[in-house]
Amino acid sequence: MARHDRQESRGCRHEAGWQAGIGGLDREEFFVLTVARYFFQSFADPQTEGWTRAMLGAESWLGRDAAPELVHAVFHVIQKMRCARRSTFQFSNPDCPHCAATLCAHERLLLNACRSMARGRPEEAAGHAMILCEGNDTGPLLEEMLRLARVMPLCGAPAHLRAPAQSRIQ
Repeated sequence: MARHDRQESRGCRHEAGWQAGIGGLDREEFFVLTVARYFFQSFADPQTEGWTRAMLGAESWLGRDAAPELVHAVFHVIQKMRCARRSTFQFSNPDCPHCAATLCAHERLLLNACRSMARGRPEEAAGHAMILCEGNDTGPLLEEMLRLARVMPLCGAPAHLRAPAQSRIQ
């Protein structure tokens, strides 16, 4: 994992031209992106302990009961993606307001795949995942994306994809 805009002694360097804004994300996509970025940060720069901010952020948005499910599901999506990809995943620095407001190409592929799965379009999700995973096996990643779509309590996923309430941790 490599942070797109590495924080340097004088702050981030902001490269223009190849990112998109995050203004088009819905609330749930923003949550997934932010949690994912903090995990990416933990892998790229372990002393930041970004995973703690992933959990705390999710708790502040979703509450203590729902947050662990989201964080766990996002973590497993990332792990399966990491196993399939061979090259470095580029992401924006979640701690810099300018960087956090931009969406890198790799982040966009990840969100497009998750969004497609959440909307009940697994074939479309598979196409995004294939590019994201650089032609490697996407089966495990797609399974985790389906689990993510099922556990997101506020997700735009159709009702038939959501996990039954009794299976959720209370």
